[in-house]
Amino acid sequence: MKTMRVLPVTAAVAAALMAGQAMALDFHGYVRSGIGATASGGDQQCFTATGAPSKYRLGNECETYAELNFGQELWAEEGKSFYLDTTFAYAVDQENNWEQTEPAFRQANIQGKNLFESLPGATLWAGKRFYQRHDVHMTDFYYWDVSGPGAGLEHIDLGVGKLSLAVVRNTEAGGVDGFTGDTDENVYNNIFDARLAGLQTNRDGNLELGLGYGRADTRDGVSLPDGATKDGYMVTAQHTQGNFFGGFNKFVVQYATDSMTSWNIGQSQGASTTNHGDMLRLINHGVVQLGNDWETMYLALYQDTDLDNNQGSTWYSAGVRPMYKWTNTMSTLFEVGYDNIKDQASGRHNDQIKYTLAQQWQAGSSIWARPAIRLFATYADWDDEWGGRVGTEQADGSELTFGAQVEAWW
Repeated sequence: MKTMRVLPVTAAVAAALMAGQAMALDFHGYVRSGIGATASGGDQQCFTATGAPSKYRLGNECETYAELNFGQELWAEEGKSFYLDTTFAYAVDQENNWEQTEPAFRQANIQGKNLFESLPGATLWAGKRFYQRHDVHMTDFYYWDVSGPGAGLEHIDLGVGKLSLAVVRNTEAGGVDGFTGDTDENVYNNIFDARLAGLQTNRDGNLELGLGYGRADTRDGVSLPDGATKDGYMVTAQHTQGNFFGGFNKFVVQYATDSMTSWNIGQSQGASTTNHGDMLRLINHGVVQLGNDWETMYLALYQDTDLDNNQGSTWYSAGVRPMYKWTNTMSTLFEVGYDNIKDQASGRHNDQIKYTLAQQWQAGSSIWARPAIRLFATYADWDDEWGGRVGTEQADGSELTFGAQVEAWW
């Protein structure tokens, strides 16, 4: 019997977008994949400090992951336009030649630009969307991200800055990042998000302010658990300094209460009975260029989650990734990252330090240049005093891994 070949969903969408259209299809995305091994034997291991929401990623990613984005301008006339944006994401364990997976439907939205004569430059949008996300690339930590199904009006020019308003919804059992724990799929968390960006503070410097209010709603006949947090808010102030030693610096202050204190990067969890309290986060990160041959990413982070049930934590993280450029297409990178997580209840600490040395060939001399093919060796050392690996042979240990990886975005 012949094997049936099924047209991948991404190709089907691309074909549908192009059918009968003379306009070009926009195709962009992200992919990483590789092979690795562990010195003590077996496949590559990856290392995250127990209790930490993220990890230092260079030479420390054990999966094949891709985001494929297909978009197209569907109509344009006299400066007005409608644009369709879609994204499919795939993740497999990179253990075999054939690894079956179903794509995650991450984006499907329409953006209408300049539709209002009185609001030139503004965009009206609706659908599933990556909404104005902010992250630390070195750790893949999205500290300001309320993505999901929603609608909004963004980039309203107020003269002093641009205002963006949105409402985004996620169910707790399978939202944008697949929440787990004390959740219920019948609970819908709405986040009402307001941001004012582009406030000039100094030469090459600007400030962005944000307020997100999260509130839980339920289906008819469903009640929230006794003691559920129901709602909360998060305020954010982010200062971006451009032309900073040939790069940029971002300093971020965030404060959240109750349902918005959850670890999942800004999404509300209103059904949870365990997140009454508040969270304070301070982040300083960026890139600097020290001479023609050196470029460095850096991060310093402090996060204190103080919960009424004493189940919070304090997280400290610091790391650097210097890059030496041998030629326009060859470089050497070294990354060192340290995480320390203090348990609120016991006062005990988990800590981990990770070192990676990588030889890389990339499409250009910038630290952001991709595609990149790299050979790497990673060494991690950890000591757990609470949760996770405590009580196992892994509670206090170290490991060496090595391998090759490709990473690209376009």
